[in-house]
Amino acid sequence: MHALWNFILRGSEDKFLSMTAVVLGHIPFALIGILVFGFPDSNALNYILASALLHFLYQIFLLNAYKFGELSEIYPIARGLSPLIIISISFSFFEENVSFYEVVGILLISLSLIIYGLKQFLNNDTNIKGFSLALITGCFIASYSIVDGYGARITQNPIGFYISMTLINGLIFYLYAKWKDRDIIKRIFISGKSSFFIGGTASYAAYGIVVWACLFLPIAVVSSIRETSILFAILLGLFFLKEKINLIKSFLIVGLFFGLLFLRVG
Repeated sequence: MHALWNFILRGSEDKFLSMTAVVLGHIPFALIGILVFGFPDSNALNYILASALLHFLYQIFLLNAYKFGELSEIYPIARGLSPLIIISISFSFFEENVSFYEVVGILLISLSLIIYGLKQFLNNDTNIKGFSLALITGCFIASYSIVDGYGARITQNPIGFYISMTLINGLIFYLYAKWKDRDIIKRIFISGKSSFFIGGTASYAAYGIVVWACLFLPIAVVSSIRETSILFAILLGLFFLKEKINLIKSFLIVGLFFGLLFLRVG
């Protein structure tokens, strides 16, 4: 599901429109979710507000990164960096129980993604600004992942926590999008319906499961498994965009496979 909504974003000529549609596509499900799961305890309010802001900053930096680099360059760098930051912070400040095999798995997944992204940057001779923005985006991914993981644990209501966060994030992004483009809602319903319904559904469900999983696994492990979604992105590209599996993609696939294997053993 994570690969699917990124695949939709990748195929869009207007990525700002698609990102707005995906973010606003969360809101109908969040409103339904309130009736089922309810709001979390008020002791998580600081986590909810911090997460909503961090998600918004991630979305803005990701969109700006795509102005200076391709998805195949930006996405692996940002996504590969975040688990490394998370595990470093987990060891330094939190008492996360991460086994040796899990550490090896996280390193394999992260380094495979980063090497793949760097190779794309070097091949395409991309502006260094795109690389810098990808690094900043990775820092925001790590930040909101940590906040969401601990927020879910504090409330013991991960879906309620996620619902509250995504509603606030949706409101913030809507105000920003409306400021940038007064006709954004009209344009979504004219040319962004697939991003709203399909992308929004996939994105909402995917990250809801990620937050829920943080109750059972170390946050760095959950983040690493999520980033293997690029495997499915490669398959989508192979079957629908007729992209070829070259040597560097083969290296990435093998690295992610063994990373997952070590995480499972751990």
